[in-house]
Amino acid sequence: MFDDKSRYAGLPTASLAKPDGRRAVAYVTRRILPLPEAYAVAGRIGVTDSDRIDNVAYKHLGLPTAFWQIADANEAMHPGELTSKAGRRLVIPLPFGLGGGR
Repeated sequence: MFDDKSRYAGLPTASLAKPDGRRAVAYVTRRILPLPEAYAVAGRIGVTDSDRIDNVAYKHLGLPTAFWQIADANEAMHPGELTSKAGRRLVIPLPFGLGGGR
């Protein structure tokens, strides 16, 4: 259902019957976030005023859609906020599969 690099990969799915009883809606169950300590740290970076979280993820993790790994490692609910202020220090985790959690 999801790419193996997705934050939703491996999560169970469930379904909910619609009130009319004629169809069900499938959904992915809740993702429990790992503690930041669960991530192996590859490094730390300082955010510049031209950074975007997808570009940071591509540069450091090799995949722009891996931004969620940086968000999780920095306890961010809104990934875009990670790069909204120049000078912020970010933890860059090792990508999953290389000792980087999960």
